[in-house]
Amino acid sequence: MSTQRDPNEVSLLAREMAEGMDAVVAALKAGEPIEKFTTRTASLDLEPRAYGPDAVKAIRAKLNASQPLLAKFLGVSVQTLRSWEQGTRPVPMIAARFLDEVDADPGIWSRRLQRVAR
Repeated sequence: MSTQRDPNEVSLLAREMAEGMDAVVAALKAGEPIEKFTTRTASLDLEPRAYGPDAVKAIRAKLNASQPLLAKFLGVSVQTLRSWEQGTRPVPMIAARFLDEVDADPGIWSRRLQRVAR
């Protein structure tokens, strides 16, 4: 199961939400009833993927980061990151969610990581 999100899909949803809110505001200002507006429920798959040693190493390679630099960026100790890469400790869910985001758009995170490196 892929956890990557299509940026176009996210942008379309954001645009639809903004347009919908603009319509509600306009109706309220005009004194129109707002019963005509409907709501939608969005379903989000927030289950992070499981990160084994090779997957953690692959993320680090995508960022071209050393273990100490990536550990600092993630807010964990080098020993913790090393244990994930050696498979002696599992990657916690919160870290896996962040690694999913890094994997979805490594370019933006690589730029941010370079700022941490300075």
